[in-house]
Amino acid sequence: MQASWRLLRGFVPFTPYDYAGRHEACALCGSRESLPLSRHDRRLKRLTTVVCAGCGLVRTDPMPTESELAEYYRHHYRADYQLVGTKPPRRHLKRTRDEAVRRADLLAPLLPPGPRVLDYGSGSGEFLAEGARRGWRVEGVEPGEAYATHAQGLGLTVHPALPEGAGPFDAITSHHVFEHLRDPAAVLETLAAALAPEGVLYLSVPDMGPSQRPAFDRLHFAHVHGFVPATLDLLAARAGLVLDPRVPRAGTTAVYRKGDAAFRPDPTLAARIRAGFNMVDPVRHIVTFGWLAPSLRRWKRDIRDSFARR
Repeated sequence: MQASWRLLRGFVPFTPYDYAGRHEACALCGSRESLPLSRHDRRLKRLTTVVCAGCGLVRTDPMPTESELAEYYRHHYRADYQLVGTKPPRRHLKRTRDEAVRRADLLAPLLPPGPRVLDYGSGSGEFLAEGARRGWRVEGVEPGEAYATHAQGLGLTVHPALPEGAGPFDAITSHHVFEHLRDPAAVLETLAAALAPEGVLYLSVPDMGPSQRPAFDRLHFAHVHGFVPATLDLLAARAGLVLDPRVPRAGTTAVYRKGDAAFRPDPTLAARIRAGFNMVDPVRHIVTFGWLAPSLRRWKRDIRDSFARR
C-alpha cells in the first residue's frame, strides 16, 4: 500500500519528488558551477535541472543518492517513467525490435565472424535476440529483474551487473542507458576496459540539443544526466575512446573505438545549451493547451505500435 501511494504521489503536479539527494560536482569535469535549466519536469513535478558551467553536461541537482536511485528503479521506474507494469507491452516490443535491427545493421560491417557482443542495459532482450539470430555470441547486463527475466526466458544470457573480468568484447552497445547513470564516466571507463583492442563501442542517448519542446517536457527524474554530441564525445575521450571514422555519427548516437583523444571541456558550451532550451512557463503551457497536440501524437503512436503485427 505504501509503495502504491508513493507511486500515485509521483503524478501529482507541482509537488517535489520524494527524495533528498546531494549537491554534487559534475560527474564529467568536476566543476561545481552551473547554470539553471528548469525547475519542473514532464510530469510538471518540481525537479531542478542544471547545466554544468565547466563542460555543458546536463544534470539533476540535487543528484539522487545511489540508494534513492536504486529504490526508484526497483519499485517505480517502469510504471512512473514508461507507464507499464512488470512485463514489456507490445508497443515497447515493437519499437525495441525495430531499433535492434537498425543497431545490428549498423554494427555488422565492423565485426569479425562470430563476434562476442555485450549489450549494457539490455532491457527485455530484443537486441540480444537479434544478435543471436545473426550468429553472434551475445550477453547482456540488465539490473531490472522483470525485464531481465523476460530476456532470460528467451534463452538469452543476462547478468544483473557486469561480471568482474568480463571481456574482451568485439562490440559493446548501450542504447538510452547512460542518461540514467549517476556516474556515466566511471561506467564507460569500465566498459572501455572490457573492449577488445579492435573492438567498437556503440553509445546512444537522447539529444539535449536545441529543440522547440518546452524545457520541462524534455526532463524527468529517471534521466539524471543529459548529453549533446560534444559532451558525449568528451565522455568518450575521458574513457580513452574516439569516434570510429567508418561510421557517420547521428547526433548523440555514435560508434567509438579505442584511441587517444584530448579531454578538453568547453566552458562556452553551457550557455549555448541553455539558449537552445525553450523556457516555456508550465502553467502557461497548460492553460493555452500547448500540451494537447504532442499528447495526441504520442497516443496515436502508442495505439499504432500496440496493434502492429509482430
